Amino acid sequence: MTWDEDLTIPALRESYASGTTTPSKVVETVLRRVGKYARKDPAVWIDVVSASDALARARELEQAYDGKEEKPRLFGVPFSVKNSIDIRGFRTTVACPSFAYTAQETAPVVQRCLDEGAILIGTTNLEQFATGLTGHRSPYGTPRSVFDREYTSGGSSSGSAVSVAAKLVSFSIGSDTAGSIRLPAVYNGLIGLKPTMYSVSTRGVVPASKTADCVSVLATTVSDARAALEVIRWYDEEDTLARPYSVFDHLPTWPDTIRFGIPPAKLLAKLSEPYARVWQQVLANLRDPESGMSQSDFDYSPFEDANAIMYGSSFVTQRLVSFDDYLKQHGTSQLHPAVAAIFEKSKGFTAVQAYQDQFRLLEYKRRVEHEFRDHLDVLIVPTTVRHWKVEEVDVDPLGRNFQLGEFTQFANLVDLCAIAIPVGSWINETGRAMPFGITLLAPAGRDEPLMQLAERLLPNLPKTATTDNL
Repeated sequence: MTWDEDLTIPALRESYASGTTTPSKVVETVLRRVGKYARKDPAVWIDVVSASDALARARELEQAYDGKEEKPRLFGVPFSVKNSIDIRGFRTTVACPSFAYTAQETAPVVQRCLDEGAILIGTTNLEQFATGLTGHRSPYGTPRSVFDREYTSGGSSSGSAVSVAAKLVSFSIGSDTAGSIRLPAVYNGLIGLKPTMYSVSTRGVVPASKTADCVSVLATTVSDARAALEVIRWYDEEDTLARPYSVFDHLPTWPDTIRFGIPPAKLLAKLSEPYARVWQQVLANLRDPESGMSQSDFDYSPFEDANAIMYGSSFVTQRLVSFDDYLKQHGTSQLHPAVAAIFEKSKGFTAVQAYQDQFRLLEYKRRVEHEFRDHLDVLIVPTTVRHWKVEEVDVDPLGRNFQLGEFTQFANLVDLCAIAIPVGSWINETGRAMPFGITLLAPAGRDEPLMQLAERLLPNLPKTATTDNL
């Protein structure tokens, strides 16, 4: 019996238990894939662990657990990390060479994976300062969708998504502030799990917008995303924003019939024609009497209003705060023009406006709470409105990027957890099947019920495109 080179976590566990493969063989296979894929897309990684170091790590695990039936939860599982998260001895660049430094400590979220036996393969490319949804704003190149190189990979966790979708790793740890996990998930046919805010430590993560940043997971299956989350979710008392996930233990499970809501027609009208067609197919499935789902009328306006706050208010100045020391020393001359433009836009707000916007956001958050209490169990949205080609984004980087956040930017601001799932497909102009995706959102603490719902819905929703024949 031989290993079929399946990198999903249950498959690896079974292969290790049966002796059909070893961590060393997995590392050799993964590094071979990394080298081969780099010829197709050289912009996925910022740093790849050397073969000698990766194999040394694999052999260390083999020796430590030789003959032991019980192994760590992520034993021999290869993973990648967004290059905005510190790993001792590695460069943390946030895709800005003049900002880069060598990390002296490893972020707890990465260390917990290593402590559970995972094998780090490397750090992945991202949009500069984790700012953007297209995947374009990096001096290390523009990763492309695994389905078609003419199309953007999504961002800001661009390299993370491609590393998983190209089957170079089992999962990737990234961050999601305004959709930075969910967007690349839909463009690469992945699961994008954005957990409850502050339930995963952000210590050792370069902040984009500190109060809206959420360490998140990209994986090929809900099961793998869950396995990673169970390791990284931990109450870090040294993280000033952390809250224990146990505060949500009292929450009930789903009712027999789950009430779901969707965005209003005026916003769904922004979907591209191919996206709109697949969305209608998804809705038909959700509305089926056998689905256990019931569409509910509700007020979407607080979600829409909160969405506008992320970049259309003084909230954007959080990005100035995060990089204040850098900007004082270097200014914006060495930044990607789109990122520089966002920083310049951030400078005109007053303290009065900042407080006004904070109070407005509190109002929207409370109204969202009421909508879930009275009308909704889950909000279901298209993850984004369309899939741009790389050349289309190059023509209008700010405008194209702005459109993509229509259904993503509000989630963290109003304290929702979310899971993006690939469903359905559309055919592009060259005849290639491209993935579509939806996102399920629920109030804080509903991570596990949301994952269970995703697993329940996926078999009955339109099948998505796959990379099997690419």
